[in-house]
Amino acid sequence: MNSPQFNEALEKLRKAPRKVEVLKLLLAGQTNDQIAQLRGRAKGTVRKQISELYKDFGIKSEFPGDRVLRDKLKDLFLKYKPEWVSNCSPAVTNEARNQSEKRNYDGVPYLVSSGEEIFEEPGEELIFLAINILDEIGFEQKFKMSQASQYIGYRLKNPGKRDKRYQIFFYQSICGLSVSINKLILDRYLLNLHYWVYILESGVFSDKIAGRFLVLPGKENLFLDSLNPKYWNILEIERKTVGDFYLNSQQNPEFYDPNTNELTTICLDGFREYDLSDGESYLCISEDKEFDYTWEAFIYSREVLQEFIIYFGKILLDRNWYDISDNIDIPF
Repeated sequence: MNSPQFNEALEKLRKAPRKVEVLKLLLAGQTNDQIAQLRGRAKGTVRKQISELYKDFGIKSEFPGDRVLRDKLKDLFLKYKPEWVSNCSPAVTNEARNQSEKRNYDGVPYLVSSGEEIFEEPGEELIFLAINILDEIGFEQKFKMSQASQYIGYRLKNPGKRDKRYQIFFYQSICGLSVSINKLILDRYLLNLHYWVYILESGVFSDKIAGRFLVLPGKENLFLDSLNPKYWNILEIERKTVGDFYLNSQQNPEFYDPNTNELTTICLDGFREYDLSDGESYLCISEDKEFDYTWEAFIYSREVLQEFIIYFGKILLDRNWYDISDNIDIPF
């Protein structure tokens, strides 16, 4: 794997904060069992995530066992991203294993080192900020906060026949904060980029998603003016940042051969979700795999988080919840 391929794989990985956590613990030398214990996940889930990480970075071995694969992954990061290896020192993970916790903000735990020096992770700082913002806009008037492990979620107080599910929740990770919101709320604000695929065997056109994005309210002009030139003719000309747009047409589709499983990707050449426009103007959106009724965004910046939470927090508060009913009570 060369440097551009490595960087592309790393950019894709940033959409999956849980896998990033597993990766950093893996680079720190933690075993599968230790990672499962530290993250409060089943061993089988962790094994699957680790296998996916090897695949993501093209790690293979003709020898049985996990050790060779781990060493290859570590060597790859030492070559292209050495700070990720050095930052995941045994001292840090030992503290996580020992569960040295202090309590802050309504029982939310944070790790401290044995020398009492606070080990503050970006995700921890951001989750405190998100909670404070929701408190300031009066979120507790309609919503009740619940907490479990690294999740903090909000759902309606005394919902009755209204939607009992969590409407917004946060997942704290090592390098940022995952924010998930009910799809019914976010759908109308999304920019969806599609592409057409023609299936040779059946002669049918298939509509595929290349990426989903949320252009931050108030940043529409920055997003459009900073667009990668590849997408000017799709978005900039019409000055639109919401809705469905196609990277190709049915007259010039990609082709999929079911016999060989080969798919042409001409319209996707050079397409990178994190290089669409100015990084402060939009968020990449994906379906939360654990709560599939929500869209998930991964946020690194305090400024972006503040804009996002204030805007959509107020929308959640003003929503008429009597027209939404779902009796499924989803626990963490």
